[in-house]
Amino acid sequence: MIRKESYKTKNRQQILEFLKMQKDRSISVSEIKANMEQNGYEVNLSTIYRYMDKLVEEGSVMKYTSKKGEKSGFQYIEPEHNCHCHLHLQCIQCGKIMHLNCCFMEEIEMHIKEHHGFTIQCDNSILYGMCQDCQK
Repeated sequence: MIRKESYKTKNRQQILEFLKMQKDRSISVSEIKANMEQNGYEVNLSTIYRYMDKLVEEGSVMKYTSKKGEKSGFQYIEPEHNCHCHLHLQCIQCGKIMHLNCCFMEEIEMHIKEHHGFTIQCDNSILYGMCQDCQK
């Protein structure tokens, strides 16, 4: 008989591995659930939501809310990306997320602060557009 604690750990490992494999895009809870079922794991949506909230709180996952606020997406964050210090770009066609981690961030932050009196919070900040591949 499998202990409940062990069952949760396997589910969490599977969820985290799926997020890591899809780290270049935002993943919905329904996609996570479908992947779990496809791999023979049974898990309910509330369990996935709770675990995603925990990963967001830990800083392992970034949470993005859709334009209309209806649906959230989650992205695994590599520790070296320091996602809390830069904006992100998301392709509206393929869903790919790119890190705007360059010297431009310092320029835009300074401009916005000096000329608009506003400080940018990069956590969960995303600019939407179309990636180079989808523009072709």
